[in-house]
Amino acid sequence: MIFARLATVFCAIIIGSTSVMASTSVPYAEPAMVKHQMTLDKGHVILLNFWATWCPGCVAEYPNLVLMDKKYRGRGLDVIAVSLDSPDDIRGKVLPFVKHQKAQFRQYVLKVDDIDTAVDDFDPAWQGDLPRTYIYSRSGRLVKTLDGPQKLAIFDHAVKLGFAGK
Repeated sequence: MIFARLATVFCAIIIGSTSVMASTSVPYAEPAMVKHQMTLDKGHVILLNFWATWCPGCVAEYPNLVLMDKKYRGRGLDVIAVSLDSPDDIRGKVLPFVKHQKAQFRQYVLKVDDIDTAVDDFDPAWQGDLPRTYIYSRSGRLVKTLDGPQKLAIFDHAVKLGFAGK
């Protein structure tokens, strides 16, 4: 099942609370624990986005993540952003960026020795290109994978598929 696959990749994405406010904290995530995160979000549609501050498409797309969070948070959407920036860049690059964007959803910086292995373990079809977004239904089923920077209308359509469970 998808949750089992996710667990093998990103364990310990949760550090304490399930409601980390990006404007004040961006913890690093060691491989393997999206399963735990997504289990906590059971009953919610999840928009899981992989990005980096060094990725122009990610930076361009990011305001749309903030808008999606604002539009759908009260309806049961959980946005989770996982940066592939170096953990050394949390204070100097990632945190200032998310503060500037006024992001209020959960943010993490992936901490791994080998990004390629983590990417392959997460999704063998993913070649590591950024940004990469996964939409999961309320039941935890993957309903949409989005490659590259997305316009707001595309995110909106994908999230609606998540709410519909399709």
